[in-house]
Amino acid sequence: MPPIEPAPPPPPTVQAGLPWEAPNAGLGSIFPTAVQFITNPFQAYARMSLTTDLVRPIAYFVAFVIASVPLGQLWRYLFWTRETSGLDLIPTDLLQQAPWLEVLLGRPTVTVVLVLMVIAPLLNLITLFIWSGLVHLVLAMLGAAPNGFATTLRAVCYSQTAIVALLVPVAGGLIQLIWSLVLQIIGLSQAHRVSGGKAAAAVLIPIAVCCGCVVALAVISGIAVGGLMKQ
Repeated sequence: MPPIEPAPPPPPTVQAGLPWEAPNAGLGSIFPTAVQFITNPFQAYARMSLTTDLVRPIAYFVAFVIASVPLGQLWRYLFWTRETSGLDLIPTDLLQQAPWLEVLLGRPTVTVVLVLMVIAPLLNLITLFIWSGLVHLVLAMLGAAPNGFATTLRAVCYSQTAIVALLVPVAGGLIQLIWSLVLQIIGLSQAHRVSGGKAAAAVLIPIAVCCGCVVALAVISGIAVGGLMKQ
């Protein structure tokens, strides 16, 4: 009786990618992709493709920005008061010279929402590339950017999932900010295969530097104004 040959090893498990990154994926795949980032961001970022074109993650980012505009403006409309808008702090003569301030800070209208839905994606895309560049620069300085800038950009794009926090009135913006930073840290550590500490440093150091610059500018401006008042 011939010897029985051992069974061949099972083929390696192929990890499925994100639904949004599947070939010919439609808009309907955004929802299951967002659910993955909400329920298990570690696994979602592990599934994120590093080779598909950047159009997909950037389009995901833009879709969430567009969706956030009417939602954010809805809460602003419902909770708007002249006192909290800051209009009472602006001199009347300045409001007369710059009537657009009244439109910008006043209770939002349908026109304002539509204009913001056009402008917001453009402004957020500029911010996306600047912020991703700063984060990647710190990663590179820490020797923690082996997969290049595109990977950093992808991780930041998918952190826009945190915009769903705007469903919470009043506190939604703060929750979104913190959640987005947490997602970025998770995404950078998973995508670049680096420690959470280095990923956190890459996200928090630019924020600390920017805050320091703002404080320094405020102090210098205060000193300058004080000097002018003494003259």
